[in-house]
Amino acid sequence: MKRMVAITLLVVLLTMSALAAGAYLATRFFVDPALKDLNGAVAGVQPEAQKQLMPYLQQLQEVRDTGGFYVPCVLFLAGLTATLILSPLLRSSAKRLVVTREETPKTAEANILAEQERPIKAVGDDPVDVGACRILSILQNKGRLIDFLQEDITAYPDAQIGTAVRHIHEDCRNALSAYITLAPVMSEKEGETVVISEGFDPSEIRLTGQITREAPFEGILQHSGWKITQIDLPEQPKGQKHRVVAPAEVEIGPI
Repeated sequence: MKRMVAITLLVVLLTMSALAAGAYLATRFFVDPALKDLNGAVAGVQPEAQKQLMPYLQQLQEVRDTGGFYVPCVLFLAGLTATLILSPLLRSSAKRLVVTREETPKTAEANILAEQERPIKAVGDDPVDVGACRILSILQNKGRLIDFLQEDITAYPDAQIGTAVRHIHEDCRNALSAYITLAPVMSEKEGETVVISEGFDPSEIRLTGQITREAPFEGILQHSGWKITQIDLPEQPKGQKHRVVAPAEVEIGPI
């Protein structure tokens, strides 16, 4: 970092020095020949005209002499001033970067622990999305439902699968009934004849079979349906994202 600061200051100083050198060379190769030609032209005119032109020619010569001396000096001093002004600023920036790099390894562990403990709230989370993930998390934690569904059970015998399903069924059913109250959409028993009146809610009743006329409809109840009447989900663990339905488990110990 110190090397970069030194290079920056050197570039600023060299830039202003180059401008000063450019001004000197421009005066030497362009202004001086033009003045010389102008002196020759004035020398060839009549004496009365020379008297009138000489004061202006002398003024041009004075401007050239003044500019040839002061312009390079001003540019060089400007570069030196800019270097002196930027030097403390760049030096302080370099110190801050060095301090930050030295403190990062010491605070890395504390930052990781704080990040894990801090509650994470995503902006614009859909409550329905959060609730669905929370329910899935409960079924996984209580009954290992996701583990069972994600596992390939084709190689297991039916008897072993039946034993595992019994325990998963019991645990998931208890977890579901503890937090969600369900009720049938239609109170009639399955297999009975029911009448669906006009204006029914298609989200609650799905018609199947041959539909050839307008409501009311008469048919056989195949499934009573389910609807949620109450949801009482527990609070999400502190610091856990709602889309993480089951965090990975790592046992820390000697390796």
